[in-house]
Amino acid sequence: MILIAIAWCLLTLAAAMLVGQQVRDWSLQQLQTEGQDRLLATINRIRSALDEYRYLPFLLTQNDDVRRLLLADNPEHWTEVSRYLEQTNLVAGAAGLFILDRKGRALAYSHWREAEGFFAGSHAEQPYFLQAAGGEQGRHFALQHGVAPAYFLSAPVYNQHIFIGAAVVRVNLLNLLPELPDAELFTVSDDNGQVFLTPRSGWQLQRLDSLYQKQNRLELADGTSVQLWLLADKRRLMAQSVRLDDLGWTFTSLTPIREAEQRGQAFMLATLGGGLALGLLLLYVRERHLKHLSQQETRDALARSEAQQRTIISQSEVGLITIDQQGGILFINPMAMQQFGVSQPLVNGMKLENLLAGLDQFGPIRRALSRLAQPGFVPVTGYEVVGRRGDGTEFPMLFSIRRMRNEPEPQYLVTVIDITRRKRLEHALRDANESLEQKVIERTRALEAAQQELVQAGKLAALGRMSSAVVHELNQPLTAMRTYLAICRQLLDQPQLLAENLKLLDGLTNRMEVITRQLKTFAYKKPEALGPVSLATVIDQSLLLFRDRFASGGIELNCRPEQAAVSVSGDSARLEQVLINLVKNACDAIDQQGGRGEVLIAVERMNGQVLLQVADSGPGIAEEHLEQLFEPFFTTKSIGSGLGLGLAIVASIVRDLGGEISVSNRPEGGACFRVTLQAADNEP
Repeated sequence: MILIAIAWCLLTLAAAMLVGQQVRDWSLQQLQTEGQDRLLATINRIRSALDEYRYLPFLLTQNDDVRRLLLADNPEHWTEVSRYLEQTNLVAGAAGLFILDRKGRALAYSHWREAEGFFAGSHAEQPYFLQAAGGEQGRHFALQHGVAPAYFLSAPVYNQHIFIGAAVVRVNLLNLLPELPDAELFTVSDDNGQVFLTPRSGWQLQRLDSLYQKQNRLELADGTSVQLWLLADKRRLMAQSVRLDDLGWTFTSLTPIREAEQRGQAFMLATLGGGLALGLLLLYVRERHLKHLSQQETRDALARSEAQQRTIISQSEVGLITIDQQGGILFINPMAMQQFGVSQPLVNGMKLENLLAGLDQFGPIRRALSRLAQPGFVPVTGYEVVGRRGDGTEFPMLFSIRRMRNEPEPQYLVTVIDITRRKRLEHALRDANESLEQKVIERTRALEAAQQELVQAGKLAALGRMSSAVVHELNQPLTAMRTYLAICRQLLDQPQLLAENLKLLDGLTNRMEVITRQLKTFAYKKPEALGPVSLATVIDQSLLLFRDRFASGGIELNCRPEQAAVSVSGDSARLEQVLINLVKNACDAIDQQGGRGEVLIAVERMNGQVLLQVADSGPGIAEEHLEQLFEPFFTTKSIGSGLGLGLAIVASIVRDLGGEISVSNRPEGGACFRVTLQAADNEP
């Protein structure tokens, strides 16, 4: 059966395509004949329109005032001739009439009132003048960019067989278009393929081959071929062209073929539809015969199915109820009778809503029951409601309702599941969760207390390291001061030696001042107001302190001042302290590997921020020390070389200025400190 249907469809499709092609070719042949007639009519109309102006040059040559003007060139004659030309042109409707002398100069013009510059030019080289000077009837087509296409007619003016001038008529070819039918689509182009006459304004002065996207020829059933154009707007046109040798113009008639193609498609679809309809009719007759045979079997099967459904419903482990389109109970299975505490005779015909408590609280159930047997009915699945037993007690249940059948009368199946046990378990689980949440809160509080104890222990450890470092740093200069004081007592009568010892004492007090100043800076209060600071000035001031160290230690400084021509938000003193600490650490790192290295200072602008980098070619920083490097009193130097507050002070200053600081090891060796600061408001 399937193979027969496929073969019939293929045969119908082939016949439809053949009919469609024949109808399309016949329609195109008719359009081709009509296009030829229109093309000939268009040529005749344009020729007739041009012929209406052919008499004008000869009319002008017969005027006595024109001859006198050409012979005498008197201003009075110029005025009379110009007015004569003006009046004649108003009657003839040409674009212009003018008189040329034997040298091709214009002596009179129909538009003399508004075209004074016209008389300044020479027409001696124009074909229409040369033809008239040769004793011929002049004809010339002119197409200039930005000027309407014009056709010139000329005739010679003689005085006793002597050529004394020429009468010229200029015709604006665009004025011929209103005389043509509006629905007609054609083009007139010159030998260069440029269109100068067409009813479609957008094609005016365009090249003929630019009017279409694609050109091809179509072979028709009778052996003839037609030329088709595909336009930019996806229209397909039939093009028929002919060239007029006397004018040098090519006339092209354009005919839309959409109607012919639609006619062919319509016949193809009609044939296809008829064949398919015939096939469907035959199939319908066959299926109707088979349907009559199976209807009785279907009715018997439906009766058996209903009996089987009732048996399944009766034996189901969930409550099942069938209702009619009014919501009346038709059948209830034993499980539902057990859940609601009712019997079949008691509930027959009872409304289902009587078995539900607080129906107004359950909007989806109420809407579903009110729209039974209506288009707006929406099934409900697994909705929690409250059921009412026969003794008036209530219990939670899951309620579902869906349409079971439509014919012969709509019936609906309601599923009821008692979830009393599940609700008890949910309450128990909720109580357990609340108890667990309370335990989590208590444990969190205990962890927070332990964390505070750890923080306090860390503070005590830092205080211990600070105390040890401060005691060690201050003990050495104090011991030396006691020794020098004892020596001074012995040298009271030797002023020169006494002065040297006092100078040494002064150096020791300066060292103790540096130690205490670091502690004071570590506790320095964040500045209340920040302002724009030139980063180049900060770098210059800071590097003054390291000139001797760079020279004596063989350290090379790599810093380009033009990179630092930017202002940042901060204060000069604290920024100098940051840079001094970073450069000093870089020099110390280079000294650790025997001196001679490089210190690199780079500045970069990025998105309203300024990145300051200080790098060295030293041994770098151990990976396990990178995270502790900015902690107070942490140092990798030997005891007596510092308190470990330098980088902690730097990090504190950078944070106070709203910036960030980080450190990493360079791939080529050494460490690199990166300080990100906010650019001043006037910086890009």
